[in-house]
Amino acid sequence: MQRKPGGILALFLSATVFAFVSLSVKLASASFAGYFISGARFVIGIVLCLAVLAWRHRGMRVKNLRFVVFRGLAGGASMIASYAAISLTGPGRATLLGNTYPLFVALFGTLFFQERPKARTFVSIAVCTAGAALVMKDGSDASLPGDLLALASAVLAGIAVNFVRKASSAGESPFVLYLSPCLFGLPILAFAPAPAAPVGIAALAFLLFVGVGSFTAQALMSVGYRSVPAGRGSVVFYWETALTVLLGFIFGGEHPNPRFLLGLLIILGGLWLSRDKS
Repeated sequence: MQRKPGGILALFLSATVFAFVSLSVKLASASFAGYFISGARFVIGIVLCLAVLAWRHRGMRVKNLRFVVFRGLAGGASMIASYAAISLTGPGRATLLGNTYPLFVALFGTLFFQERPKARTFVSIAVCTAGAALVMKDGSDASLPGDLLALASAVLAGIAVNFVRKASSAGESPFVLYLSPCLFGLPILAFAPAPAAPVGIAALAFLLFVGVGSFTAQALMSVGYRSVPAGRGSVVFYWETALTVLLGFIFGGEHPNPRFLLGLLIILGGLWLSRDKS
């Protein structure tokens, strides 16, 4: 399949919006629990997806139920783990670890989707593992459960992206593909604690942006993967990692130390090794 510039642009825009969403999750977590933020995102996503499907597509039509269901299960769990990680640590740190998912895209593509394994994929995994170890052991007081949740979100995202790619290639609507994880993830709201104190307008604005921004970014990602292979397209999200670390430093109260920055460079190098050169 020929790579189209429009697909790459859609993925680049998606990565940019996701970076600002990650920052908003951290800022909103001052008033809301991570699971509550996840649940709110799912509610907003469901409303927006159903509205667009009713307006543009006159209802929901699912072309491949199996792909949509597995995308929803893996994607919903990945989103919940990611938001919980951000609230426990910070947007830059959690996104850095979570964005190792291109490795898992390639790994699961090889194991379950008949993609040919490449030697550099295994080298990339080793390099990124070393970088992740440096980040997790950087000497800071960051939350270990937060780090582990971020890595879990990467594993689950690796599964979800492959199903996004398969379903998008088959012509599945990007709004159906985003509605699926929102529906499967919504039950988390039943276990999320409500805010214990009055919530300000700024916190509500951050929460709203998390939902609307996530919807926009996911739609752009699904559109991009229609013409860009999953392994190649996921490398575009280097930009999300770098921008989120920068935003976390400027606005999120994060202060990366030299070991963290070295781990960042090693992970980015490992992800670069995993890129699809075809």
